[in-house]
Amino acid sequence: MKILDILRLPLPKERAKSVRDIDYDKLINKGYNTFLFDYDNTIAVWRSTFDMRNESLFNSLLNKGVKVAVVTNAPANRVQHITKIFGHKVKIYHSMKKPGTKEMQRVLKELRSAPEKTVIIGDLFLTDVIAGNRIGMYTILVRPAINKNAALYKKIAAFLTMASYVTFFYTVGWFVRTIDLLTPHVFHKRVEDINFEQLKDSGYELVVFDFDNTLQPWNSNSLSHERELFIKRIQLLGFKVVIVSNGSKRRLKDIPQSLSGVKILPEARKPYPGKVRRLLKSLDILPHKTVVVGDQLFTDVLMGNLLGAFTIKVVPLSNKEFFWTRIMRKLEAVVLKIIESSAELKEIDE
Repeated sequence: MKILDILRLPLPKERAKSVRDIDYDKLINKGYNTFLFDYDNTIAVWRSTFDMRNESLFNSLLNKGVKVAVVTNAPANRVQHITKIFGHKVKIYHSMKKPGTKEMQRVLKELRSAPEKTVIIGDLFLTDVIAGNRIGMYTILVRPAINKNAALYKKIAAFLTMASYVTFFYTVGWFVRTIDLLTPHVFHKRVEDINFEQLKDSGYELVVFDFDNTLQPWNSNSLSHERELFIKRIQLLGFKVVIVSNGSKRRLKDIPQSLSGVKILPEARKPYPGKVRRLLKSLDILPHKTVVVGDQLFTDVLMGNLLGAFTIKVVPLSNKEFFWTRIMRKLEAVVLKIIESSAELKEIDE
């Protein structure tokens, strides 16, 4: 395992204040059908009984038809009372030995759940998050559950748990997170090499193209006939297409006249995803149903990953670029070496 992969293990895919502050509908819409909850400091104050504020949450999930289970390192006598609340609708697994994965694999087998369709939620990044990431689950870290009447030692333990994660996140974790945000899901040489049929079959609905040095050489103000035909072929597959650029409105004003149904978003302020996010909302398309294609890590890929889209990096069409872009290319080369050292570059159609 590469060193970046090891450092990535304690990092959750998502963080929330509590189990009640998670957007479960979004996760279910993405295809997750199994939710595993740690016990202590997650759905109960440490060494206390189940927090009844979470009863309606569990019932809501069960009514949505997903699987719900408790997976804890605690002994059986700590969690057996949950069965009295939910019967056998909520499975209980104790003595899990997290961050080890042997017991977790057994749980998934018994539940008949695939790791890529499973969410694990807990308060400890060194146990719950590592165990989930090792298997390939979607990991969510919550703040330790506590209340004002809890014993002082429980409050101190909760504080130390939070402090240890914050320390890790803003040192090692910050570096790894930055590299992840700059890492595209796929590399290709040209936009023509992308397998859009496969992307459509995977459920994607919208393609967001960068303009300069992705579709056309830098500083162009129109699309070539070849590129127009290329985009029309993508539209025939059923995709909506958006062209996004940090360039001015004046330079891109002629493009809408040549392509029917293609949205143009100039002055996009990449890598900030705000303008693109608002556009997706107006089109009623979710970010995870979106593909972002561009030639720059620090604008196109970063924006796409912040958005939550599927990101593809292509090789720039030309060496002619804005002077600031030429400066950033030097830093991009360093990041690419780090990415290459942590994982092999993959082609989507391999």
